Amino acid sequence: MDKNAPSMLDFLGIEFEQTGPEFLRAKMPVTAHSAQIHGLLNGGASLALCEICAGAFSTQLVAPSGGTALGVQVSANHLRTAKVGDTVYCEIRPLRVGRTLHVLDAQVLSADRELICRATVTNAIRQPEKP
Repeated sequence: MDKNAPSMLDFLGIEFEQTGPEFLRAKMPVTAHSAQIHGLLNGGASLALCEICAGAFSTQLVAPSGGTALGVQVSANHLRTAKVGDTVYCEIRPLRVGRTLHVLDAQVLSADRELICRATVTNAIRQPEKP
């Protein structure tokens, strides 16, 4: 697969705002691409935002050693919604960073910092095979 080809991150308009070893923040506009038929944020788009951001967080931690992260589990509660035209934000914080698994807290927030969705994402960490 071409790593420069458009991805779901591009389709949903996700942009990373802040990254570091203890925190990641991204934003996503609520558009027709991320809304359900009533003009409200689709829960699947919230989950995609959480998993993409959690994957990016884990990958930045393991990339120096050539590793990568693969999402293996997402559990979420949808608590509020957002409307087309709004922007939502995803904040990632580590709950447990191990050698083979990362467990991360993901919060989707409104511009007013109201909690829209809270998820726990588990990523499997894959290191390059030794020659």
